[in-house]
Amino acid sequence: MTYSRSSVSIGAFDMVVVPINSGSDGDPSHRPTVATHWPIDPPTIYLEKLAALWMTSRGETVPGETYILDRLPDGYALYGKPRPGNPKLVDKWLFGHPSKRYFDSPNRFFPHFLHLMDNDGDSFGCPCTVCAAVGGRIPIIESKDPKLSRPLQVSGGAGPKPLGRPKMLYTGKTDDEGNPDVYRNLIDKMKGEGSVDEPVQENMSMDWRAERKSLPAFLNKVSKQPRWMPRVTEIVLFVRKIEQNEEICYDKATKEFRVFNEKLGKFTNHYPRWEAGVVGQAAAEDVSIEDLVTEPPKEYQVNYSGFRVEPLPNPNSEDKSLSKQYKYVPLHQTRPFMFWQEYLRGIPEDKWHPTIKHAFTAMSSFSLLEKFHFKGQWPTAAISCRGIYIGSELVLLGDTVRLTPTAPASPVSDVLEITSIKLHFSNLDLASSDDNDEGRPYNTAAYVTGKAYTIDPSRAAPSLKASIDPASGLLPSCLDDSLDWYHLHDPSRFWRVPFNRILGRCFEPEALLLWFPTTISSASSANSANSASSSLANLTNATITTPAHLTAGLHGTLHARAFATKHDRRIPHQDGKTWFWADHRAEALDLETLNGIELARVDENRDPKTWRALIRVTEHVADERDRAEVKRAVLAERPLRGYGGSVGGLMKAGLEVVEEEAGGKEEGIRSGEVKSRSSCVADGFGGLVDIESDEADDLIEQLAEGIGLESGDEVEDGADGEGDEESVMEVESTPKRQRVEVVL
Repeated sequence: MTYSRSSVSIGAFDMVVVPINSGSDGDPSHRPTVATHWPIDPPTIYLEKLAALWMTSRGETVPGETYILDRLPDGYALYGKPRPGNPKLVDKWLFGHPSKRYFDSPNRFFPHFLHLMDNDGDSFGCPCTVCAAVGGRIPIIESKDPKLSRPLQVSGGAGPKPLGRPKMLYTGKTDDEGNPDVYRNLIDKMKGEGSVDEPVQENMSMDWRAERKSLPAFLNKVSKQPRWMPRVTEIVLFVRKIEQNEEICYDKATKEFRVFNEKLGKFTNHYPRWEAGVVGQAAAEDVSIEDLVTEPPKEYQVNYSGFRVEPLPNPNSEDKSLSKQYKYVPLHQTRPFMFWQEYLRGIPEDKWHPTIKHAFTAMSSFSLLEKFHFKGQWPTAAISCRGIYIGSELVLLGDTVRLTPTAPASPVSDVLEITSIKLHFSNLDLASSDDNDEGRPYNTAAYVTGKAYTIDPSRAAPSLKASIDPASGLLPSCLDDSLDWYHLHDPSRFWRVPFNRILGRCFEPEALLLWFPTTISSASSANSANSASSSLANLTNATITTPAHLTAGLHGTLHARAFATKHDRRIPHQDGKTWFWADHRAEALDLETLNGIELARVDENRDPKTWRALIRVTEHVADERDRAEVKRAVLAERPLRGYGGSVGGLMKAGLEVVEEEAGGKEEGIRSGEVKSRSSCVADGFGGLVDIESDEADDLIEQLAEGIGLESGDEVEDGADGEGDEESVMEVESTPKRQRVEVVL
């Protein structure tokens, strides 16, 4: 049968839609428990495989065409559930059979589907394994290849012709929410064309669209900030309250960090009460280096000039109530979490706040941020990213990071200035065509590449044994130029390491001097405390006499990662993995809310199906069903009000961009007064949607015009890549979405 076609302007993949007959034996009351399963709509894997088998059985396939059913038979629905012991894999079952038994694969369902199509929906005499099951047990299918219950019919046989003309549809593989899975689709495109080199665009994802205005600007802003500045959604140590005239100081006598009373001139008898928390909002008022250890005069109160930190709930527990116990704190009451061992020294473990070990549990997790370019030549490819979360920290392109030593018990000597962060795919020709099924998964690994330097002359590049002149401008600005630095490799090449070699960011020497004042080679204060005032006074003349600051946090981080590998239940230990690869930061920390906003997996207002209809309207490719859905949703619920707080990618809520008015700071707010923050939510990482702005209203107005509403109508609100590091030629100066299984 020959089909006429019309061009569809979005997407790179066209599929022929095959309508099915209306008859069905489906029982809509046969559904799983909602608490354990969730509906998969659209059920793309069934629609595609059934269409291919059906068209083959009728002998009507055309070379180069792919097919998809317009729907499942009435009464049938596909549900998914995480696989026990490996929640990254989702098992799928088709419910609706009159016997109350489910189908576990499209191949098993096809004989039943074919019988329904041939017999006007009557299942009497159906030879499928479910209808033929004895004692409730479904026979095992011996092979993954289609084994039909009877010979396939050729064209002109019993199989009926499609009812109506098939139409062209943008589809391909989809994710769990029904959005086009651009990464798998790009892999399929590369397989067909041989090579692909193009930006990553997720035009059918409202999440991705919401990020476009804010995320690049946010990341650029963060990249320009000092490296000692806590970044949103990082884990930090924090103290809720420090009394007036008190500071957190280093006691040289006990070699511990304790509370020092400046007025009394002595240490108190207690330690700081450290907690571990997630940075929900950064300070809206400018901070300086002195904010690290003291609180300079501020124009606004702490809810505007400080950082919002939410205690981290246990990733292994369903109780997330700790997130509600947030606190706005000044910067000097926080420390990078990687320094937990140094700052908790002297505090008995049974006195630690529970959040400390909650943070340990998340330290062997990672997630990639802002995947922006796909490049590959079959059967290998790489996706470029702008950042990666590793444990407690966010690392971005342009950051300089410390590398863990390769020899046990060795100090840190090497650093890497990052030029690229990539997810590499290899041996795709050996993998299953869909790594969500039982076949072989994609072989993937995350690597970080850049220019590497070392303070160990024995590790310097053989031809470059001379140290680098600090005045040459070759060294990253955050490195201490009082140390001798050497090229770790030929500077015309790049150094590549697996992501788990990254210890954390290189903090500026001034910050390390304030956090760890014992490294200051200046006269000691009269007492045994390195107070904030003395540290700041000595800072300009201080020099670092030892490279020990590079190693700060090493042992604590390695200990926390080992704890996570042992205790994080999300890590698929049965597969030999030691890290948890999360789709996004919210999953890595197992958060349900951030800044009081529900994240995607618990957001009841999330409606990707309606959002896709909205997008099709704006792209002028909507059909009447899309228009009806959009009109219903806009009039009834105004669903755009819900999408910003739960969009995909990395973070589902909580980053904030504070924009100053043209005239400078807001008038009428004096020192000490409370200045409220704007109500913002984030999609991917920092894709922000200001709920109080007109952006959502503008989009709704645009949609209203597309579906025939008056434009003025008001709508009511409603891998680790294990292996040695290597020198590679990557001459690149620029730099539930993860659904592939990482090889660790």
